[in-house]
Amino acid sequence: MGRYKKRKDGRYATTVMIGYKADGRANNVFLSAKTEKELRDKVAELKSKMKTGELIKESDMLLCDYITSWIDTYKTSVSINTRAMYENAVNKHIKPELGHLPINKIVRSDVQRLINDNTDHPRTCEIIKMTLVQILNSAVDDKLVYENVAKKVTLPKRQKSEKRTLTDLEKDAIKKADFTLQERALVMFLFYFGLRRGEVLALTKSDVDLKKKVLTVNKAVVFDVNTPVVKKGAKSDAGNRTIPVPEHAVAFLRDFLKSVDTFYLFPGKNAETLSKTQYVKMWDRIVKKMNDAVTSEQEKTIGSQPINGLTAHIFRHNYCTMLYYSGISQKKAVELMGHSDIKMIMEVYAHLDEEKEAVQDKLDRAIAL
Repeated sequence: MGRYKKRKDGRYATTVMIGYKADGRANNVFLSAKTEKELRDKVAELKSKMKTGELIKESDMLLCDYITSWIDTYKTSVSINTRAMYENAVNKHIKPELGHLPINKIVRSDVQRLINDNTDHPRTCEIIKMTLVQILNSAVDDKLVYENVAKKVTLPKRQKSEKRTLTDLEKDAIKKADFTLQERALVMFLFYFGLRRGEVLALTKSDVDLKKKVLTVNKAVVFDVNTPVVKKGAKSDAGNRTIPVPEHAVAFLRDFLKSVDTFYLFPGKNAETLSKTQYVKMWDRIVKKMNDAVTSEQEKTIGSQPINGLTAHIFRHNYCTMLYYSGISQKKAVELMGHSDIKMIMEVYAHLDEEKEAVQDKLDRAIAL
């Protein structure tokens, strides 16, 4: 017969006294596990640590205080975007819900409830869990908690975001839209070169060589909240690359470059390049003008917007697809798009290969005698 009883949630649990607190109360550690054997192993491990002096420190430190120390200690050297991701998870979700708890009193159900409250946003849940796992791993190393209770929480299933190309309607809208010269230039750099948003915003006049018909990509804009910061090396060192300028784009780019009298092609109002807010407003204008170009006056009065969900990344996916249909090898596509997106490129090429094979099979069956 087992030594530990199973709880209603199906897990086995127990408490182990590891000594006494300063006020004379018993200092107990709560342990739980899926199986009785796993729980016995945890108890044995804890008792072994008691003998060797590797005990959990008695501390009433709140999670919010530990997080502040953790970010300042371990996340000062990460990229701007990565630090912003951690701070967003901490300040919007973790601290408001769990920050008031002593770090050594947090149990898995506390973390699971936080995840459950955000199930409508699966990616947010992933970031919350990832952040908490790192925080509590650090707390384990600091001997403030015995185990990392965030590791085993259950995440909601996340549907993969649609990876699509431009639709025929969107292509038609690009041709017809009443863009300003700068707006059309932004769209053309996305369409003809498959650049990331940050790479477009960091372009300078010297990056476009119309004599050699090449575009150089060697830097990118990242946003520190709203402030643009130009970082060398594009998205990564592997992002440094040159891309051929298509003949169709030469005349437009020549006219556009003549109109630019600033160092960066897309200057901001209060900075050398567009701020995040300025970019978002510009992109919203672009999409609105595209919708206006392909809807009737009657459709406009009822707010019809057939084009929605359009992002810079869709242009990048479209460019990769165009490379495939142009007969560009996968190896060359990786060079043109940047090595940091090799997984996406391989997926696009593999998917289109499968489609081509399926069409060939259907044709073979249809025309066979």
